[in-house]
Amino acid sequence: MDLAEFVQSMPLLDHHCHYLISAKAKDRETRLAQVSTEAANSYPIEDTKNRLAWWTFKEEAKHFYKKSDQNFLQPFTKQEYIEYNRSIFRHYNYQMLLIDTGFVPNDPVTSIAETQEITGVTVYTIYRIETHAESWMQKENSFEKWWQALTTDVADAKKNGFVGFKSIAAYRFGLRLKKVAVADAMKAFTSWKESGRTRLTDATLICFILWNLAPLLVAQKMPLQFHVGYGDADTDMFEGNPLLMRSFLNEWSMKGLIVVLLHCYPYHREAGYLASVFPNVYFDTSLINPLGPASVVRVLDEALELAPYSRYLFASDASTYPEMYGVAAKRFKEALIQHFTKLKDVPTEQKEQWIRMICYQTSTNLYLKARNKRENEK
Repeated sequence: MDLAEFVQSMPLLDHHCHYLISAKAKDRETRLAQVSTEAANSYPIEDTKNRLAWWTFKEEAKHFYKKSDQNFLQPFTKQEYIEYNRSIFRHYNYQMLLIDTGFVPNDPVTSIAETQEITGVTVYTIYRIETHAESWMQKENSFEKWWQALTTDVADAKKNGFVGFKSIAAYRFGLRLKKVAVADAMKAFTSWKESGRTRLTDATLICFILWNLAPLLVAQKMPLQFHVGYGDADTDMFEGNPLLMRSFLNEWSMKGLIVVLLHCYPYHREAGYLASVFPNVYFDTSLINPLGPASVVRVLDEALELAPYSRYLFASDASTYPEMYGVAAKRFKEALIQHFTKLKDVPTEQKEQWIRMICYQTSTNLYLKARNKRENEK
């Protein structure tokens, strides 16, 4: 088996992705176009359809549609939808999806059992910290009760089926994470509660949450994902540079906290640097795989200029429709082939070991090793 065949045969563990939507969702063409960009839905759809990502999504849909090519963006019956999804996930050898439960599109399939039925793939879930903090704030009136409820929830996350955590601090204020005094956190909570807003955006409170939940994650050996860089239009990408996390990493990666940096573009080189000097830091370049198809090869090469191959993970950051998963896997595997073909001084056996790590082995160890050990001990 040559290198290209080896890469194409690789199972994929997608450690960062989102919910699909149901077959009942209307206006498939518009929804598919909207998910091909990170722009808000108010952005002109005609401009979205002049992006390469949209054309790759359309080509993916056309390739897997089993009826007339002229109708490849028409709605599906439920059974057609299951067969269509399964054909895509099977073709790219997806074996497992780790779904971030914090983002819920319209018309979602949030049932894990139904998602597994639709895709034919094993599914686990990721606990989004800010979303749960918001939920508990609406249930508890005092800082003390809110904090006790949140920490108990986090401590029970593994028992409740989660395999990791995620923070969207970069969306809410940035990645300048620092230690916060309890008194300051209490004041921030009171202001938040009195504001009538449910969305958590206060930097003081988010820093307090992340800094003080870290020991619970270390104890459970569960990874903490961070959104980095490229994302929805409301994120301040300047403040989403992972180099701003240095104080947090100095404190917690040294104490065993597993930190996984997601998306990373255009800070993929910075993320690769951090993964090369800090223990327990991993990263991916997920979102560029489906949404920046012209640059996947270059970004992968640049991400791995400094980083160990054992710290780099596959992910799609896909949501809503299976075409996004398909394009991400296709472009990523093509980039892997090109990258490893260029490594003339590395023996084939070593290349194959690194490719396995990237595609599924490292993610399996990070997210599932502690869980599997716990289940085997029952």
